Amino acid sequence: MFICVGALVWLFGILMVAWHVYRRRASLNDAGIAPTELKFLEQQYRRRMQTSALTITLGALISMCDYLPQIRTSPGFAAAYVAGLLLLSMWLILLALGDAVASRVHMSQSLRMNRQMRKALQRAIDELRQQQADAVNIIDDRSRIRPRE
Repeated sequence: MFICVGALVWLFGILMVAWHVYRRRASLNDAGIAPTELKFLEQQYRRRMQTSALTITLGALISMCDYLPQIRTSPGFAAAYVAGLLLLSMWLILLALGDAVASRVHMSQSLRMNRQMRKALQRAIDELRQQQADAVNIIDDRSRIRPRE
């Protein structure tokens, strides 16, 4: 029973590692990436690899429950082992939450910068339109036929 659950957790961790490596290679091959974005992606990669490695470790430790004779013979050892698994699980959840918060903060900053850039571009467009309208008005004023006085 424990070996199946542990194997699934372990396999999930392996798949997460493969996915993170694939995504990192894709981001490193992107020449148009900003240095700040690259720094964030490197930190995110480290956080996620740590989480994936902990998932693999947790899966291996869960699988070992079937093979440790002390779990069946010593209730104290079994309680300590399960408590350790629970602590590792909680640490894994905290790492995942930390990554989610860091990603959310980064996304908020990126969106704020994009909004500011958009406002600046919109002001520049409005200025150009106003200048164009003023130039057209000047040309219209010059080309009107005025009655002789």
